[in-house]
Amino acid sequence: MFVFFIMKIYPFAFINLFSSAFYVAFLIFSKDKRSSEMSTVAAYFEILIFALLSETISRNTYGFIFFVLGMIPVIFFLAPSCGNKRFVFQGAGIVTAILIDQMQHLIPESYFKQTYTELSIHVQHFRFINLLITLFTILYVTIFYKLEVDMMRSELDYQCTHDPLTGLYNRRFLYDEVKKAADNNISVVLLDIDNFKKINDRFGHDEGDAILVRVSECLKEEANGADIYAVRWGGEEFILYYNCFEKDKAYERISSLCRNITVNAVLPDKNGVTVTAGLAHGKVSDFDELVKTADTYLYKGKANGKNCIVWEENEAQYSA
Repeated sequence: MFVFFIMKIYPFAFINLFSSAFYVAFLIFSKDKRSSEMSTVAAYFEILIFALLSETISRNTYGFIFFVLGMIPVIFFLAPSCGNKRFVFQGAGIVTAILIDQMQHLIPESYFKQTYTELSIHVQHFRFINLLITLFTILYVTIFYKLEVDMMRSELDYQCTHDPLTGLYNRRFLYDEVKKAADNNISVVLLDIDNFKKINDRFGHDEGDAILVRVSECLKEEANGADIYAVRWGGEEFILYYNCFEKDKAYERISSLCRNITVNAVLPDKNGVTVTAGLAHGKVSDFDELVKTADTYLYKGKANGKNCIVWEENEAQYSA
């Protein structure tokens, strides 16, 4: 705008003045995603009108058609919620590009002759500048689109492998890890919150969810993401997967974890929740059998007092 005023090319100066005012409004009113998207669509049509007017004055010599050609694919990515309307937007851009391309045939040279003559000496410079602006816009939107796609893919990957309430890994993730793992010795621990139904009945489901989250935080502290995975197995059941751990060491860590849960997962009546755990040890290739064994141990612990860890060393005690 300032360049055209200095050069005394007033038709272009006033067209750019209007565009500048439009984009100031664009920034003011684009306060959220929806309004920003609608403003982007409005800006798209403003660019089409701007290019059409500018090339009418210069008889398609200044390269404003580059703006239209650049925006035709870009609008498809900038207005995702508009759905199939985007094809209509692109159609408008295509029609505008064709009109501009035929401008020298549609507009006689006698029209805007004085302005066109004044502009002719600057044609190469402004065509080059407009080409650079268009290429920069396409590059910027491409980078923006890639970042958005990467972010969405990362979010989807997280949702596919994590439990939405607790943030722990889910079954799908653990089975994928087991399939990839070498056939090492592992320990599988199945934990279940004691009297969880009574907690929900007495304190409400919101408090039940809060307890699940607090227990999960304790499990996250125990898991390191490399040798130990914490997984929400379902409901109030969790699994801890210890890779390359001896069973005695796994038992010691689970004992400490159970105490930590009681200290940190406290009910409104000031009582700490307890958990019952079943611990099984074996090879990765026997993972499903180990889960069944841990579940059997867990059931025995639940049937014989709860708040305990049952494994092969004390199974007989809890089978009585």
